Amino acid sequence: MPKINVTHKLERIQKRIAQLENDEALEARDINALLTPEQQQELKDAWAIQQQLRKKHKPPKTDTEKNKLGWKTIREVRLDVYRNALACLDNNIVAEMKTLAKQSETKAAKVFMAGWSKAIDNGKSGHGAISAGNIALSRAGFAVGNSVATKRDRELWAMEDALLKQFENELSNEEKEQLEIVREHEKSQKKRK
Repeated sequence: MPKINVTHKLERIQKRIAQLENDEALEARDINALLTPEQQQELKDAWAIQQQLRKKHKPPKTDTEKNKLGWKTIREVRLDVYRNALACLDNNIVAEMKTLAKQSETKAAKVFMAGWSKAIDNGKSGHGAISAGNIALSRAGFAVGNSVATKRDRELWAMEDALLKQFENELSNEEKEQLEIVREHEKSQKKRK
């Protein structure tokens, strides 16, 4: 099972905080899975302090007494630790995302080089080897070349489509018939291929 990265952790910690705020019961494995060993230790230490407090004092009856003693339920202790963990992740998000990007680039380079070197070993050279490397990248789920459309690309394609429709509307009946014939011919050519 793959490790969860910083984007998953952020989302899941926020979900756990919402669950704790809604008084939903959480299992211990769900709680500890998102925390670092230091944060798990912080949770244990904070709860140990609360248990010692419970041995020394009777349960407070009002909120002011609770605040004065520092009395917290296990849910409140967990919420505090999760909020600290979320703040820590928020502070380190840029560095973590850079690390993820670097790891992704490294993996993509390894996949490309493996495909490229295999093609070289099989007797391909030049563009054939590069193409084999790009195919390996595509199979591994990486974007090859400029395959990701930018906002500008999408806007240009939309403008192109609008212009083509406008030009088609301005055609005479004979030109429209010719256009239909050309399109039918192109469809038949694609089917043959």
